[in-house]
This record gives sequence, structure tokens and C-alpha cells, in this order.
Amino acid sequence: MKKKPSEKSAFPIMEGAQNVSLVLLTVLTIFVLGVILLELKSVLLPFVIAVFLSIIFSPIVVGLKRKGIPTALSLLLVLLTFSLVFFLVGLLITSSIESFVTALPKYERKLTAILDNIVHTVNTVAIEYDIDLEQVGWSRAFQVSSLAAALTSGVGSFLNFLTNLFLILLFMVFILSGSGDLASKIRLAFAPHQADRMSHMITNIETRARQYLIAKTLISFGTALLTFVILWATGVDFPLVWAFLTFLLNFIPNIGSIIAVLFPIALAFLQFDTAGRPLLVLILLTSVQFVMGNIVEPKLMAFRLNLSALMILVSLIFWGWLWGVLGMILAVPIMATVKIVFENIDPLRPYAILMGGPADQE
Repeated sequence: MKKKPSEKSAFPIMEGAQNVSLVLLTVLTIFVLGVILLELKSVLLPFVIAVFLSIIFSPIVVGLKRKGIPTALSLLLVLLTFSLVFFLVGLLITSSIESFVTALPKYERKLTAILDNIVHTVNTVAIEYDIDLEQVGWSRAFQVSSLAAALTSGVGSFLNFLTNLFLILLFMVFILSGSGDLASKIRLAFAPHQADRMSHMITNIETRARQYLIAKTLISFGTALLTFVILWATGVDFPLVWAFLTFLLNFIPNIGSIIAVLFPIALAFLQFDTAGRPLLVLILLTSVQFVMGNIVEPKLMAFRLNLSALMILVSLIFWGWLWGVLGMILAVPIMATVKIVFENIDPLRPYAILMGGPADQE
């Protein structure tokens, strides 16, 4: 009887050791997963893009198959249409980007002149108040040439993405070829009650992921179209480049919309000698982002995703570190899809709640 207290006291120690082991195992799993994602970036990045595109286009393939059109022909029609649209858009954007890169030295010289004037003004004020700024070297903290190099590098990344189009299409062929067949395979593989439950869960996941992706794509496209019209009407250079950038950055919540406005506004201030037109562009673009993000998007979304701000920040850092700018663009769609999957699997539903914001009632 005297040994019972010592036996009971051992259980908390064992539970503590198990918790520590679980935490260490989780950290190790995340580390290994990160290494795998980083090393296989050239294959996994096109694959993830193909998965999201397949989720969007799978209803079209299924609908064509139900009308008696063979699977091969359905895939060919969808992929040819997608490739043609993507090729034409890519051709226009690539030519616009090349023109932008060619004109970049002109804006670089003008920006350098503006910075020199600012430096001269600050130094004049510092001399009047007997402040020594020579040792600070703040005027050299921002190098215009580094900005030009970063923009050129970003253009190179986009052109490299275009070269991966064939790989994306190849992945889409294999993913879309099995569209609509998973439910019948589940019914053959499992008992009726298990098959019904799994089919319902998978259908729910696909439906909600598709709703989110299509709604977000339409909102980003509408915002990009309005941005193009505003910039073209006000005479800002390269409206197609900024519209395409707006379309991509709108997949990044909060931060993306701010960056999408800042770039064309900065160019407008460099392009025009007076501040009237750039301020008008600033007001119009900010109004578009506010209306689309706070009025149109909540109405167009079939459900409220509500990812927490911390989860968005962590996902942006994680996927941006792994896959660069394209990783940041895909970060929120990836986390949104993961949250949808967790919501529809009972053991993982608590993690979906933790991923949500404070008002998440799902």
C-alpha cells in the first residue's frame, strides 16, 4: 500500500515526457517538411499551382463528361482554352514588362535627382542647427540601383514561371483525368456507411475550396480590371503591368492591397511634374481596394473563411521563405484550403478553430 503514492507520482512525469516528445516530434516533422518543400521547389510549386487550377476547372471537365464527351476530348478542350488565354495574357504582360524594364533607367535618374534634393535640403537644415550628418551616412542607406536590380529579378522570376507552364499543364492532365471518379472508387473500397461519410466530406472540401478560389480569383480580376481602367484613363505608364501585379497581390490579404497601390502611385509621382494627378490616382485606387475588399468580397464569398492575422503572417513568412514571391501569393490559398480540410475532419477540427480569428464561429 505504501508504494501506491510513488506509482501515482510517476504518471505526471511520464505524461510530461510524452508531451515533450510530442513537441520535439512536431518540430522535427515541420523541419523535415520544410526541407523537402525547399529542395523540391522546382517540382512542387508547379504541382500546387496545377492543383488549385484543377479545383477550379474540374466542374467543367465533369460537365463535359456527363454530356457524353470522352475524357480525353474534355481535357483537350479545357487545357487548350486555358493555354490559349494564358499564352495571350502572358504575351501582353511580357511585352509590357520588357518596356517597363527598358524605361526603368529614366525613372531611376529622376528618383535619384529627387533623393539628392532631399539630401541637400536635410543637410542644409542640419548645418543651420549644427548637426553633423556625415558620420550617419543615411543618404547611402537607400540605393536606387538595388531597387532596379530587385525589379529586374522579379521580372526574371515571372518569366521563369512562364517556362513552367508545360509542367503545370502536365500535372493538370493527370489531376483532371480523375475528376468525378473518386466517389465511385470510395463506394467500391469501403462499407456503405463509411463510403457515404467519406464522399460527403470530400465533396464538402472540394466545394468550399472551389468557392474560395473562384470567388478570390473573380475579386482579384475585378480589382485588376478597375485598376487598369483608372491608370489608363489618368495616363499612368504601364497600366497592364500594375493591373497584373494587382491581380496577383490581391491573393495576399491586407499587405497585398497596400503594395498594389504603392507601386503605381510611386510611378505616378515620378512621371508627372505636379502632384494633382498622382493624388487623384491614389484616391481612386484606394477607393477600389476598399470597396472590393470590404463590400464586394464579403457578399461574393459563399462563406466566411476568417483566418487569424497571426496565421496569415506566419504563412506569408513560411511560404515566402520557401518559394519566394509566388510562395507568398499562394500562402493564403494554401492555408485556406488546409483550414477547410481541417474543418471537415472531426479529429482536426480543433486545429481549424485555432487557425481562425477571434470571431470564428465555425
